[in-house]
Amino acid sequence: MIKRQRYQSDRQLKRQANILYTTRKLASKVGYDGLTMRGLAEASEVSPKTLYNLFSSKDELLAAALEDLVGIVQESMDAYSDLRGIDHILTRRQISSKAIMRSPGFANVIITLFFKAKPGDRLVSALLGGVEQEMVEQLQFEKENGTIAEGLDLTKISAHLTAQTWGNLLLWDKGLISLDQLGDEIRRGFLVTFIGITNGKKRSKLQQELVGLGNPE
Repeated sequence: MIKRQRYQSDRQLKRQANILYTTRKLASKVGYDGLTMRGLAEASEVSPKTLYNLFSSKDELLAAALEDLVGIVQESMDAYSDLRGIDHILTRRQISSKAIMRSPGFANVIITLFFKAKPGDRLVSALLGGVEQEMVEQLQFEKENGTIAEGLDLTKISAHLTAQTWGNLLLWDKGLISLDQLGDEIRRGFLVTFIGITNGKKRSKLQQELVGLGNPE
């Protein structure tokens, strides 16, 4: 865990931000096996002892770097605070996909660690903690507005969407779809699911987007 109590001053906060940014940048270049705490310390311009005092291991540091990136994505959503329901979910997914495209090497490292992680591990919490619940809340908004069918288990739909996302990430990680295709493929899966549970104008709008996805005029 990050010993956050040590970060009180602006200087210390900047140092932490630099360490986490440098971790993502270096991971993108050298991959998981090429990362060492000594190398990360040198790249971050801190001593190995300082780095070990802040993070107990390479995996803990990577999890912290991921948490930081998730926070950046969340901050980006502040500009879309007026969006609710399915529009919110699709926008959040789009911003996350763009973050992956900016740092694909880091994403590869995280995917590898995720599939090795155990339930309850910090990395799993960083990736999934709160994500499904947020989708449930946004789908509940649609349900209250009568745009999705009654009697659906929103928790199961949320879990299905999460599984779709990770299925596409795995296909990309194994070279079966390209990085350029990744964002569209994730969005396509979400649209197909949403079309199956919505009605009226909302459903028609989603159908139009699905037909046009990846087919620019």
